Amino acid sequence: MAIIKWIGIALLTLVILVVLLLALMSSNWVRDIAAQQISERTGRKLTINGDLSINWSLTPHIRFEQIQFENAAWSKQPNMLELAALDLSIDLIELIHGRVILPEIILTKPNIILEKSPNGEPNWELPIEKDETKERAELPIIERLQIEGGRLAYRDLSANTEINANFETAKGQADGEDATHLHAKGKLKGNPLAINLTAGPLVALREAKAPYPLTLDFQTGDTAIRVKGTVTEPLQLKGVDLQFAMKGPDPEQLSDITGLPMPSLPPYQFKGHLSFHENTLQIKKLNGHVGDSDMAGNVNVKIGERQPFIKANLTSKKIDLNDFGPIIGLAPGTGPGETASAEQKEQAKEQAASPYVLPKKSIKFDDLQKINADITLQSKHVKSKLPVDKLSTRAVIKNGHLILNPLTFKIATGSIQSHLELDTRTKPVKSKLETKIHHVRLNEILRRFKIAEESAGIIGGEATFWFKGDSVAEMLASADGGLLMLMTGGQLDHLLVELGGLDVGEALVALFGKKDSTEINCAFVDLPTTGGIMKIGNFVIDTEDTVFFSKGTIDFKKEQLDLVIDPNPKDLSVFSARAPLYIKGSFKEPDFTPGARAIARGAFSLALIPAAPIVSLYAFIQEKEKEQKGNNNQQSDRCSRFIDTLKEAHK
Repeated sequence: MAIIKWIGIALLTLVILVVLLLALMSSNWVRDIAAQQISERTGRKLTINGDLSINWSLTPHIRFEQIQFENAAWSKQPNMLELAALDLSIDLIELIHGRVILPEIILTKPNIILEKSPNGEPNWELPIEKDETKERAELPIIERLQIEGGRLAYRDLSANTEINANFETAKGQADGEDATHLHAKGKLKGNPLAINLTAGPLVALREAKAPYPLTLDFQTGDTAIRVKGTVTEPLQLKGVDLQFAMKGPDPEQLSDITGLPMPSLPPYQFKGHLSFHENTLQIKKLNGHVGDSDMAGNVNVKIGERQPFIKANLTSKKIDLNDFGPIIGLAPGTGPGETASAEQKEQAKEQAASPYVLPKKSIKFDDLQKINADITLQSKHVKSKLPVDKLSTRAVIKNGHLILNPLTFKIATGSIQSHLELDTRTKPVKSKLETKIHHVRLNEILRRFKIAEESAGIIGGEATFWFKGDSVAEMLASADGGLLMLMTGGQLDHLLVELGGLDVGEALVALFGKKDSTEINCAFVDLPTTGGIMKIGNFVIDTEDTVFFSKGTIDFKKEQLDLVIDPNPKDLSVFSARAPLYIKGSFKEPDFTPGARAIARGAFSLALIPAAPIVSLYAFIQEKEKEQKGNNNQQSDRCSRFIDTLKEAHK
């Protein structure tokens, strides 16, 4: 192979010497031959309308003027490249020793047009045989490349993208090295675009001797990205050492820039360190916030495969659940102190004016088929309507299948643990949710209310639901499954008012017969659900003087309530003071009405309430109570008496 290399170098030297000798006789004749050769090899016409001039020395200076290179046949622009002048010099001594070294190349007023046809065909693809490039000789070494007054245009009308740039090289002020400057404006996917790039000399792109410096400011719409640092081998993306900062109104707008599907969320701001190793983009010391939620951690993105793989380990001091509403079609919180974009605020107004509560906007499930991921998130505090202490979750995405497990919210001594699965490969999307409620204290849930200390009940339960659909509304309209829940202690009337955020006034007075709080001994609810209709199968609340029963339906298809709460006094002398409470109407505006007619009491009976699930849930709560030393078991004792009464009713 060595002999072949040296024979090739000798032939190249001979050809160059012959060309130089011919140039002494007729330089323009050599110009035309060179243009013809390039035209034949590329399939595009190259014309040199100006003269070819040569200044002789051991490093002769050669100048071509008025160069034009033909564009693709489909383009409206005749030329892909126009060049006022091309100046180059060649080292003849090095050429004799077998090396092609060009001490300097100067491009004067290059005008480059890069574009794609309506069919997506790029004009820079040339019909050169791939086999010709495999055994290509070593490329010449360019010691200095200087650009004066360059212009670059990129157009992709099918993507509503059009960019115009000015670029040139100039002497650096600090070290005297050439610096490359590029300033671009236009639009990217219809959004205004501005780019400012300052980098090292272009010839250094091929070298790995020293880190290549660059500073990039990129802005499209209200999204701004700044990158600063060095790259040792830019063309191979090796030795990447960059600091970045970014901010914008919605991470979803980054999808067109990064090529990765990003979720729609409130305005964000992040910074971190970026590197690249073995086809993996590494983001370390990521720190920032989305909406009113802060996040930090490390992210790896492995590319080069059919689907990018994202590995992320994130932590947070506070997560605001409102910030993640847009993922499921809900606008984020827009009240005082809440962070949201202008578009999201408009969405919130539309949702507030809508007669429906459940979001009908389709969730972008198809994005889950574009990536694989393993993401963990730990948060010390969660801001929501419930006083959640901690959040712990792990999301695994593989070939369009999402598993969210665990999805755990800690509430004081208790927790709500869920397991969610989504299969986006089916149409409509199929999903399954399993939830367990472990020893949740009612007073912790109501801590922000004045009655927190008075409502010290314990809640336990479990639920399993199956769904189909591409939006939350569709999923709930197809729900199958059920929920079982048991509560010990608490206060019924305050609970209804505070949790529902409702002032039912006289309706509660009619139901309870007094304005004082009603102590709960034990409460049980069984909510079997079929085809999006949740039935109040078994609902009972036991108090000191009354047993409250409930029947009815919650229709997720129509977003309608049809419930009745019926008081059954243990002492019939107080019956006349209490009347059933009807809850009807839409989820948006339910109507609480005291019963105007008598209820068939035979339909409500302890004998119809199944004892087995209540006993099972009560045993679970009792087990947790024993683990919590020093707790007052008075409320559990009252629930135990209710279970004994329930068993008697079944005899």
